[in-house]
Amino acid sequence: MENRCISRTDILQSTLFHIQVKQCQYIDNFPEEVTTIIESAVGKRKLKDYEAIKRRLYRIRTNFFKINEIKKKDFFEGLYARLQNKTR
Repeated sequence: MENRCISRTDILQSTLFHIQVKQCQYIDNFPEEVTTIIESAVGKRKLKDYEAIKRRLYRIRTNFFKINEIKKKDFFEGLYARLQNKTR
């Protein structure tokens, strides 16, 4: 089976869906920033390893995690797994 390429729209929709699933409040431009970082990590037909983008994701300036009382690690790892499944 060949890997599919994932688009910016797919990434943004998955990010927004993941926020809903985690029952989080949507604030500021957090989903767009996450989308931009992950979009830059899409290579030819697949995502780069999570470890390669983790630092950039953790550097996003936002109150999202304080307001929603959720751990960055749990949120980003879950979102990355969701996106990886879309590319398979």
